[in-house]
Amino acid sequence: MRDPSSPLPSSISKTNKAKKPAHSTRQPRFTRLRRWMRSRVGRIVIPLVALFLGIVVGISSLFIYGLSGDGQTLPVPGPGKTDISVVANKAFITSLINTNLRQSGLPGTVENVQVDLASGNQLTINADDAFNIVGIGFTRHFTVIVQPYISQCSLQVHVTHADLSSIPVTGFVSAFESNINEQLRQKPGSLTQGFTYCATSVSTQPSGLLLTYSAIPA
Repeated sequence: MRDPSSPLPSSISKTNKAKKPAHSTRQPRFTRLRRWMRSRVGRIVIPLVALFLGIVVGISSLFIYGLSGDGQTLPVPGPGKTDISVVANKAFITSLINTNLRQSGLPGTVENVQVDLASGNQLTINADDAFNIVGIGFTRHFTVIVQPYISQCSLQVHVTHADLSSIPVTGFVSAFESNINEQLRQKPGSLTQGFTYCATSVSTQPSGLLLTYSAIPA
C-alpha cells in the first residue's frame, strides 16, 4: 500500500497534462481582413468600391430631391398687372423720325437727321431740308423738340418747339405728329401673345427711350 504523501505516478501526470485545452492556432477574422486591406489588392479595390458607392448615393440623392423639391419656374406674367420694360435704342428712334419727317410735307428732301435724347422726357431733332428753286440748290437747317407721353395705353409724341426758318410750321407739325403717332399706336408684336398690353410710362435717356407696359391675361 502506497504512502498518501507520495507523488502521483508520472503516467497520471501526463494524462492530466494532455487534457488541458490547447491554445487555438487560428487567427481572428479581423486580423486576416486587416492584412488583406493592407495588401496591394486591398489598397486598389477598397477606394474603387468607395468611389462607386459615392457616385450611386450622389445620383440617387439628386434624383430623389429633383422629384420632390421645388424647381425654378420660368418668369411669366401672372394674374393682374405686371410691368414690362422695353427699350427703344437711339438708332431705332432716329430711323422712325427720319421716315416720318420725309412724309410730313416739307418742300425738299430731309437729310442729316440727328436725334439727341436728354435724361427726362425730351428729344431734340436736328436735320436739313434740301430743295431746288429754278435749278439752284438750297439747304435749310431746322430743329424740332419733341416730348413723348402716354395716351390711351400707347406712346405718343408732341412737338413743343419747331425752328423751321421760313417753312410753314403749322402744317408741318400737324402732319409730323399725326404720322408718327399713328405708327406708335400699334402694339409691339415682339411681346408674348395671350396678354393685353398697356403702356404705362415713358422716359428718355441718352441711349434711348424707356417704355413700361402692364400685361393683363387676355
